[in-house]
Amino acid sequence: IFFNIYNINIYLVYVQCVPVGKSARSCEIKFNPPKVFVEYGGSAAASCYISQCNDVAGMGWESSFGGTGLKEGISTLNTTFDKVTDWNVEPKCFVSFLNDEQDIQKLPFTVYKMPDKVSMSKPKDPMRATSSYDLQCDIKDVAPANSLVIRWYKGNKIIHEQKSTRQDRSPFDETFTTTLKVAVEDNGEEVWCEARLKFVPEEQTDCPLTFYFFPLLLSMISCLSSDPPCFIKPQSEMLSICTSSKSSLNCTAIGNPTPVYSWTFTGTTQEGIQEKNETGPVLTLESQLPGVYSCTATNAVGKTTKYFHLITVQGNNIS
Repeated sequence: IFFNIYNINIYLVYVQCVPVGKSARSCEIKFNPPKVFVEYGGSAAASCYISQCNDVAGMGWESSFGGTGLKEGISTLNTTFDKVTDWNVEPKCFVSFLNDEQDIQKLPFTVYKMPDKVSMSKPKDPMRATSSYDLQCDIKDVAPANSLVIRWYKGNKIIHEQKSTRQDRSPFDETFTTTLKVAVEDNGEEVWCEARLKFVPEEQTDCPLTFYFFPLLLSMISCLSSDPPCFIKPQSEMLSICTSSKSSLNCTAIGNPTPVYSWTFTGTTQEGIQEKNETGPVLTLESQLPGVYSCTATNAVGKTTKYFHLITVQGNNIS
């Protein structure tokens, strides 16, 4: 623009600045699904797309599995990763622009393999109540390491959880250990370890591959020993009975050596203590009298007594 004021030439120059490169665009490369998990040797599919871009020349996938090369004039590109056998594959989606620039984004891609074997060393037998024992769980040929989680169970209760600290992407072996403290009431419980591959945070439910399980029943606490003998059920029991029906009192105890049993009865309407002619852990009552039945379990180490308090009720049911 030119002005002539008092013979002075004034020029105003208007300059329009046009941003170039990434600052000229608000483009973002996105994936669907945002993460891919595929079993070794298996196949998967993914889509790469962009939006709010007017200067795109084309896009493509770079990958040893599912590479496409440059595809012109598109904003979405699907691909399939067939029979993936590379533990370190890292697919990338790239976008080319009209000014010859290029953006590239890596797709989070995990190749996994479930364990060939999960095994646990057998604890000492017999085990001693109130003692602690080291347990070992061996995981064979699993991948990847950063997704591996081990859970220890006693019955259906989780007693410990561990995560691998390794970063292997290809299959590896690992051993986990934990300490189990045994209680008398654990007699007959199942103890086992479970290996799982945890791919995303547990609170995320939109991913169908949140967890992979490989549970295996491993061992059972089959015998406990204590000094003196210990009862599997509580030391004393209160029972409501009907005098016209049969019932059984279970006084089973555990110990080493095996306990022997003796029974006595103290009635509510009789004086003194009566010896019962029973030597086993279970007393069957043909005719029942209210009172206190006591059972004593004895071995070479010591003896322990359990009491059953029987109360008469109306009806034919025993609770």
